[in-house]
Amino acid sequence: MNAPRHKLYKDAETLFVEQGMTCAACSASVERALRRADGVVQVNVNLATNSATVLCDPSVAEQSLVDIVNKTGFQGALADVDDVSVAITHTISKKRLIVALICGAVVLYIGMSHMLPVRLPLPAIIDDRYNPLNFALIQLIFTIPVLICGRNFFINGTKNLVKLHPNMDSLVMIGTTTAFLYSLYNTWTIVQGNAHGAHNLYFESAAVVVALVLLGKYLEENSKNSAKQAINSLVSMIPNTAIILNKEGEEVEIPAKNVRVKNTVIIKPGSRIPVDGTVLSGQASVDESMLTGESLPVYKEVGSHVSGGTICKDGMLKIEATGVGGNTAISQVLRLVTEAQERKAPAARLADKISGIFVPTVVTIAVVTSLLWAISGRDISFVLNNFVAVLVVACPCALGLATPIAVIAGTGRGANLGILYRGGDVVETAAGVNTVIFDKTGTITYGKLKTAAVIPMEGVSERDVLSYCATAEYGSEHPIAEAVLNRVQEDNIEAARPDSTQSVPGRGIIADLGGKKIVAGTMALMELKKISIPENADTKVPEGCTAIYVSVDGKYLGMIALSDTIRPDAREAIAQLNAMGIETVMITGDNEGAARLIAKEAGISSIKAQVLPQDKHRAVEEFKENGRVVAMVGDGINDAPALAGANVGIALSSGTDVAAESSGIILMREDLHAVVDSLKLARQTMRIIRENLFWAFIYNMIGIPIAAGLLVLFGGPAFSPVFGGAAMAFSSVSVVTNSLRLTRYQPDKSKK
Repeated sequence: MNAPRHKLYKDAETLFVEQGMTCAACSASVERALRRADGVVQVNVNLATNSATVLCDPSVAEQSLVDIVNKTGFQGALADVDDVSVAITHTISKKRLIVALICGAVVLYIGMSHMLPVRLPLPAIIDDRYNPLNFALIQLIFTIPVLICGRNFFINGTKNLVKLHPNMDSLVMIGTTTAFLYSLYNTWTIVQGNAHGAHNLYFESAAVVVALVLLGKYLEENSKNSAKQAINSLVSMIPNTAIILNKEGEEVEIPAKNVRVKNTVIIKPGSRIPVDGTVLSGQASVDESMLTGESLPVYKEVGSHVSGGTICKDGMLKIEATGVGGNTAISQVLRLVTEAQERKAPAARLADKISGIFVPTVVTIAVVTSLLWAISGRDISFVLNNFVAVLVVACPCALGLATPIAVIAGTGRGANLGILYRGGDVVETAAGVNTVIFDKTGTITYGKLKTAAVIPMEGVSERDVLSYCATAEYGSEHPIAEAVLNRVQEDNIEAARPDSTQSVPGRGIIADLGGKKIVAGTMALMELKKISIPENADTKVPEGCTAIYVSVDGKYLGMIALSDTIRPDAREAIAQLNAMGIETVMITGDNEGAARLIAKEAGISSIKAQVLPQDKHRAVEEFKENGRVVAMVGDGINDAPALAGANVGIALSSGTDVAAESSGIILMREDLHAVVDSLKLARQTMRIIRENLFWAFIYNMIGIPIAAGLLVLFGGPAFSPVFGGAAMAFSSVSVVTNSLRLTRYQPDKSKK
C-alpha cells in the first residue's frame, strides 16, 4: 500500500461506470478486471454511485483504466478532477416498464384463465376450448414485447453464466427461456393438430417474471439516483461567488471556484461563507448548524476558523482563505459520505449466492438424466419431456420471489408505520443490528432551547429577571431570545420594547429602556462591562445548561439557565432497545455536561461528547471494528458521514435531505419508537424470507428428483411438465401468501 498514487480526490483515480452495472455480480466483474491490471494497488467499486476508485502507480495511463471497464462489457468514463458530484444514470426507461407490466398482465390473465377453479371469461376466438391455436398465439404476441423490454436480464444473465458467476439475472434467464421455448414447441404441436398442447404453455411464467424483475430494478435505480442527487445537493451549499480584496485593496466579486489560498475574502452579514478561512478582522455570530447540528450560533473573532457553507448571522468578517475547492470542510464531509459508502460491504444477496450452485446443478441434472434415459432406449418425446420437466420444476419463480415479495410486503408495511427502507439489503442488515448510536441535538432532543431555571439574587424576583432579559431580547430571532420570550409569554410577564439595542456577537445584548441600561449575556460580557457577579454564581448553573446573566444599571439581578428539550418518547424507546439486547450510545458535538444530563434523562449510559463530524464517523468505525453491527440515528449534515459509515443509517424526517439520503432507513414519524419498530420489522421480514427460502428449496428437493424420472424407476408414471407448472405455481403462491403476513404486522405484538 506504499506505492505512489494518482492525485485525484486526494490519492485515487475515480471512474464513472455509466452503463451496464445492475447488481453486485456486475460490480464484482468490474472490480476483478481492474484489479488484474498491472500497477493497480487497490480497487473499490461502488454500485450505489456507479463509480470505481482505483489506487495505482503513476505509470498507469488513466484512459487504460477506462478501456478495461469498456472491455468487460460496461461503459466507463473518467471523473472530472474538479467535480465532486456523482453521475445520474438511467438504464431502465419508464416506458419499457409500463409496456412490460401491461403486456405481462394480459398474458397472465389469458394463461391462467383455464387453471382456476372458476374459469376467467375469454372471447371464444382466443378460448383454449374452441381456438387453441389463437389461445397460444395471443399469449406469444404479448410475451415477446415483455422479453424485448427485459433483454438486458438475458444478456447479463448469459454473460455471468458463461463466466461461471451466475446471479439472479441468470436464474431469470434460464427459467424464463426454458418456459418460453417449451411454450413455443407446444404452440408448434398445436399447429400440427395437437390441441392438448394448449395446456402445456408457460408464456405467463416467462412474461410475469421478467415484468416483476423489471419493476424491482426500476425502483432500485430510482432509489440510487435519489441518493446521488442528495449528495450533489451538498455542493449547492457553497456560494457561486465570493468577494475578495485585489492587489489594490478594492473589493471584487469573482466566482467562488477561482478563490485561492491566502486570498482575503470579505464576508457580509447574512451571507454564506464561500471558503474555509481564518478571521483577520471583525467579529460575528456564525450559524454552523449545517456542520455541527447545534442550534446556537458560534462567536467568531480575530484568529477564529470559519468553514465554507456556514452563514454569517451578524457582523462583518475579513478572512484569509485556507481551504478552497475540494479542501473545504463541506467537501470533506461529502468525501467521507462517498468513501464510507464504498467501504460498506453490500448486503449478501442470498439468491445470487444460491444461484452459483443451484443453476449449474439443475442444468447438469436435466442434461444427465435426459442422456441416461436416451441411452436406456427411451424415445425422444420421453427424453424431451423429462428434460423440460426438470427445468420447469426447477424454474426459480419461488426462489426468485422468496426475497423480493417479502421485502415488498415488509417495506410496504413499514411505509404504513412511517418507516422507509431503501431496499432489501437495508432490511437484511437492520435485522442484525446490535448497537444503536444516537445523535443528541434534533434526535434525542428537539434541538430547541427552554428555560430550565431562573436564579435571582436575594431581594430580586424571578419575574424581574425574566422581564428585563426579555426586554433586552425583544425582537431578536436568536435561539436564546426565543427561549426567554416563550417563557415570558407562558408566565404572562410584561416585556417592554427597548428604546435601543446593541448586539455583542457571541456574547449577548445591551439595551436602553427609559434611561436604564440592561445587559444580558455571557459571563464574558459581564466581565467586559465590569459588572460584579458573586463568585459562586457559575456553580449554581444546573449541569448541562447554558447560563444567561442579567444586570440593570451595573447591578447584577440574576441568571437564567437554558437547556435543550428531550423528546418525551426517548426514554421508553431506548428502554425497548435495551430490552432487545441492543446497546445504546449517544454521540454529540455538544459539551460533556449537557451530553451527560440528556443521556441520564434518556437512559443512555455510554456517551461521546464534543466530537466533530469526522469524530462521529471514526467512532462508528471503531464499533464496527469491534464486531458490532451498528445503526446510526441522526438528522443533520454533520451526521451524514456517520450515517453513511454505519451498517445502517437511520434518519429522522425532520432532518436535512443529505442526512436522509446518507441513510438506509428514513423515519417519517416524529417518534423515536419508530427506531425500535424499524429494527423489529426488519427482524420479522428476515424471518419470513428464511421461511420462504426453506419452502422454495423443499419444493425443489422433492420436485426435481420426481421430474428426473424417480417414479418411473419404481414403475410409476412419468412426470409431466404440466404438473411441474402446477407445482411451480403452488410454490409461488405459498411464498407470496407467507410474505403477505407482513402486511398485518403489529410492532407492539412482535417478539423482541
